[in-house]
Amino acid sequence: MTVLSPGQNLPLPSSSVRVEVSGAVDLTALVLSASGTVDGDADMVFFNQPSAPGARLGGSVLEVDLTGLRGGAERVALVASPAVTGQTFGQVAGVALTLTSGSLTASFAPAASTTESALVLCELYLRGGAWKVRAVGQGYSDGLAGLARDFGVDVADDPPAPAPVSLIKGEERLPPEMRQALNLRKDLVTVSLRKKGASGLKARVIGVLDVSGSTAGMYRRGVFARAVERVMPVAAAMDDDAEMQMFLMGARALRVDDLQVGDLPQWLAAYTAKRPADAGGTNNEPAAIEEVLRFVATQSPDVPTLVLFFHDGGVTDNRRTEAAIRAAVPSPVFWQFIGLGRSNYGILARLDDLAGRAVDNTGFFALDDIDAVPDSELYDRLVHEFPDWVRAFYPAGHPARASLRG
Repeated sequence: MTVLSPGQNLPLPSSSVRVEVSGAVDLTALVLSASGTVDGDADMVFFNQPSAPGARLGGSVLEVDLTGLRGGAERVALVASPAVTGQTFGQVAGVALTLTSGSLTASFAPAASTTESALVLCELYLRGGAWKVRAVGQGYSDGLAGLARDFGVDVADDPPAPAPVSLIKGEERLPPEMRQALNLRKDLVTVSLRKKGASGLKARVIGVLDVSGSTAGMYRRGVFARAVERVMPVAAAMDDDAEMQMFLMGARALRVDDLQVGDLPQWLAAYTAKRPADAGGTNNEPAAIEEVLRFVATQSPDVPTLVLFFHDGGVTDNRRTEAAIRAAVPSPVFWQFIGLGRSNYGILARLDDLAGRAVDNTGFFALDDIDAVPDSELYDRLVHEFPDWVRAFYPAGHPARASLRG
């Protein structure tokens, strides 16, 4: 891999270019003429307008077909902005890009910024009939508005309205650092939902924690405590009451106290400081699935349910677990299994692609080391399949689908 320095350029060996950006940022591409300006609003590719001739954006990845760009295009500028409104690059870590084109793989990490809220990472440009890439790293303290004016994009002259105050039920009872982390993470959940065209999605969020004997070490090391704290913002973003119903899965399923935002420290101390023993020390996945379904059956079916099921692997009964998931297909529940502990996840991974269901009601990914996964990536994974399931499960015109918006 070639590591680019600011100002360095390289020829592109192929007309197909893929750029992937890391860090909690939104990616924008500006298709420019020889004058260095756009021809119109259609030349701006971003999350609300993810495609233009020759360019397509999918989350943090931009695919460019240089031969397919609109006539007169001689340059494509790739711009990053913080995913959380109001932040600057002084608050965003790990911003970098990886570009691939034919045999070329190149990376670029811009120098640390402070007050800038928009950053030109690199540009693809036509020179002497051949396309090249140049690392840039130029920041704008006045954000996308200043950058847009430089490139000829029309922006409103009126100052933006102040962002509404984000109030989460019970957050005033949290310690200041925990409250701040919760709000920042809630904003990142909203960004992840927006990428899926689901920023208005409302849902019931349920947590299931594996408490089988093999998890004892992870409870002692605080793995489950950190996992619960990091998924609580999903409920804060999607649940009107900002709470999660919580279940333990051992030899039997056990519903425990609901997790409300303001009680987060006390809840973690009660249920994650050590492995809860009341549910027994073996695995009974079907019992947990059935217990969750019994609870959901007492609630409105018009509210979709997202179950976040943490599991350290080693399913006891593959056949019964698969049968329980198949039996749950008609219920308004999506099961997101999350692997912890670098174990053999077996049937949990296979449930993700289980054939013969009217609707795919499961997802799976392995975190293994949850501390190594940035918040933005975690939330992208947690909500990756859920909006698609909502669209597939509920008919057109249903209130649950009406809440989906970009």
